[in-house]
Amino acid sequence: MIRKILIVASVFTGVLTGCGQIESTDARAMTAESEEQFIITGQNTVLKISKDDSATLTFGSEKCNLPAGRKLTLSEQPRYDANHYLVNLTETLPDCQFKKGYVFVKHISKTSLRSEFTANVRAFLDTIGYAEGTDDRYDIQFTFTRFYSYADHPRQIRCSGSLCSDAAGRYQFLSTTWDNLAYRLALRDFTPESQDKAAVQLLKDAGVYSTVMNISSFNDFSRAAYGVATTWASFPGSPYGQPTYSASQLYAKFEAFVQRY
Repeated sequence: MIRKILIVASVFTGVLTGCGQIESTDARAMTAESEEQFIITGQNTVLKISKDDSATLTFGSEKCNLPAGRKLTLSEQPRYDANHYLVNLTETLPDCQFKKGYVFVKHISKTSLRSEFTANVRAFLDTIGYAEGTDDRYDIQFTFTRFYSYADHPRQIRCSGSLCSDAAGRYQFLSTTWDNLAYRLALRDFTPESQDKAAVQLLKDAGVYSTVMNISSFNDFSRAAYGVATTWASFPGSPYGQPTYSASQLYAKFEAFVQRY
């Protein structure tokens, strides 16, 4: 799909007592919570010692069960690694011989890594991924070929029939678009974190970032969706002649995604 792509804050509450400003107990708790590193499983999954197919791994020494809805605290921020999170648990799971391993991204409903942007922004980014067909994958090129290094945009031309493009990443950045964004934002790699920052900048460039931040109805979402139609060819109103989703279809996905956060 060739596309024309010119493509938490910690909470502090103080109370004044006597002559000084003293942070309240609630504020300290809220700050501690905002700094907590964690993942929450959205479905039954496994923690794996490697990214190998879990069916080939041995229980206990190479993989361990993670039930749906389980919150796991981490000793450090989770990191993207292609379609997995690399996590380091603070405590060893029952019947598990390791604490550091991989969890499939799609099986996680929420993670502290996603707290850099508001819930609305995260959900809108998820909606873009859905519309572009990449979902939660950051390692996909045009024609859905995978790439294996986040050091830089892969810059590989891929063709499907008569259509050729070097679009890559979750948001299908063209290399020329990426170079411009990387320069403006001082991005040094093509990691998921950098891709997210670049996509948010495109929302700002399109003039819809404030609208996305404040989506509270279908009309709000529709304005934002049509506002990025010249950035992402899968959005309603796109002029590029490619298949598009309707605003109502994407709003339904947005409402589901926002529940993640």
